[in-house]
Amino acid sequence: MAKAGSRRRVTTKDKWRLKEWYVVYAPDLFGNKEIGLTPADEPEKVTGRVIETTLRDLTGDFTKGQVKLMFQVHDVKGQNAYTKFKGHTLSRSYIRSLVRRRTTRVDGIYNVTTKDGYKLRVMGMVIAYRRIKTSQERAIREIIKNIIYKKAEELDFKEFVLQSVNGQIASELAKEARKIYPVKRAEVRKIKVLAEPGA
Repeated sequence: MAKAGSRRRVTTKDKWRLKEWYVVYAPDLFGNKEIGLTPADEPEKVTGRVIETTLRDLTGDFTKGQVKLMFQVHDVKGQNAYTKFKGHTLSRSYIRSLVRRRTTRVDGIYNVTTKDGYKLRVMGMVIAYRRIKTSQERAIREIIKNIIYKKAEELDFKEFVLQSVNGQIASELAKEARKIYPVKRAEVRKIKVLAEPGA
């Protein structure tokens, strides 16, 4: 007869020993670069995981540390986990640093479809140097809307995302908004992928 308590309990340490490490790669629009490691005891458990990194970590550009990128694992082959772009956002601390007293923050949130059929929720933002009139806010918001819709119609998903995170679309927002009022900064502050083509 076995003694009471002789059955070996599986500890947390044992569970960790059973896990393997998977190398996670960014999608091709970010050069398929290695972005980290994730542990799992089965490959199926890696699929669906969301990995967060920064544009600075991917590109080495120290001016892009505020750009946070989210990638979701969609395929696992061997010890390699491949991702797709899920969205991006600017860090809260960066946005707080832009919005000072007496400035005006103008936001616009739009659901758009890219040239190749990706449905995205895009949030644009313009910071004016001073308090501005309601009519000026409306005019700047209309500029944000027009540029974001126009870019979505002209660009495919890859081009739209890259121009958003590297500041090209933001530069156009700032240029046009300055015709209404002096602008401190313009940004595409967030993108969320709502649906892929055919979904």
